[in-house]
Amino acid sequence: MSSELTGVVLVIAAMAVESFAQLFLKIGAAGGPAIMAEPGRALVTRLPLASVPATWFVLGVSAYALEISLYTFALHFLEVSVAFPLGSLCFVGVALLSRGLLGEAVGRVRWLGVGLILLGTVFVAL
Repeated sequence: MSSELTGVVLVIAAMAVESFAQLFLKIGAAGGPAIMAEPGRALVTRLPLASVPATWFVLGVSAYALEISLYTFALHFLEVSVAFPLGSLCFVGVALLSRGLLGEAVGRVRWLGVGLILLGTVFVAL
């Protein structure tokens, strides 16, 4: 794998982790997994301490720490002028996760925006 491709993969991984960090912080701020859509809620409520909002806060902050590590490592392989725009993939991840796991409504205009972000990241990565 080329070093540029390694950097792109690391940025994508960092943005996926950041998307989950956002989700965890939202769940913690809302008081726990009660805001989640049913399939996800049924899964996480089996976990110890899942009903404690502080658990979700700790998960969110930990995920951000991991995201920072992955992104910083990616900068070893990529120019910041490429890595930073790829960071917008977080918007895509948050839209998908909030729709899938929280059941939030994502309208057509927002999906159009998500598609344009994806298109833009393709142009940046080329």
